[in-house]
Amino acid sequence: MRNDRWSTQHDLISRPADDSTLMSRLRADDVSALDELMSLYWRPLVVYVHEIVGTVDAAEDVVQEVFIRVWARRSEWRPSGSVRSFLYRIARNLALNERRAVRVRELWSHRQRAERAGASVTPLSLVETREVAERVRRAIAALPARQREILTLARFHGLSHQQIAEVLGISPNTVANHIRGAFASLRKALRPLLDVDPAVD
Repeated sequence: MRNDRWSTQHDLISRPADDSTLMSRLRADDVSALDELMSLYWRPLVVYVHEIVGTVDAAEDVVQEVFIRVWARRSEWRPSGSVRSFLYRIARNLALNERRAVRVRELWSHRQRAERAGASVTPLSLVETREVAERVRRAIAALPARQREILTLARFHGLSHQQIAEVLGISPNTVANHIRGAFASLRKALRPLLDVDPAVD
């Protein structure tokens, strides 16, 4: 497989005339020329981009974008230029952009994890965790109807105690009591997920 990959790259070096013909067809809006270009350059471009972005999946996503760009910018290519260089230049720019984006996402993810680690854990904060989301959903669904409604309005719709009281026709103090009761029930139901000593409340 590896030998085939590198032999494909070697064969491409001797294809300038055919590549120029393909690009000329591409500039004339011939979609089949794009298919042929992809069949020739897909694998070597993935190998090249993989070295920059680090994963095959990301490399394939980048190379897919390369050919989307090639089609969108087909009028920019000039017959005097190298098709191979044209493709690799687009691939390199996109790959570097992707690598920078990955680093930004990793830094942001690390920051969020650090912030969560420094914050106190509550049952509702666990909603963001995919592995326990269903458990939390069931715990909320098991609350008494009034507690569930008030908790939903407060935590998922952002209403204040006063606003909830106006919506439901009850006092703000009653709203606060229901929210405290809801949290007490959730703490009990989700105690195994909170990883705390049952003797500590």
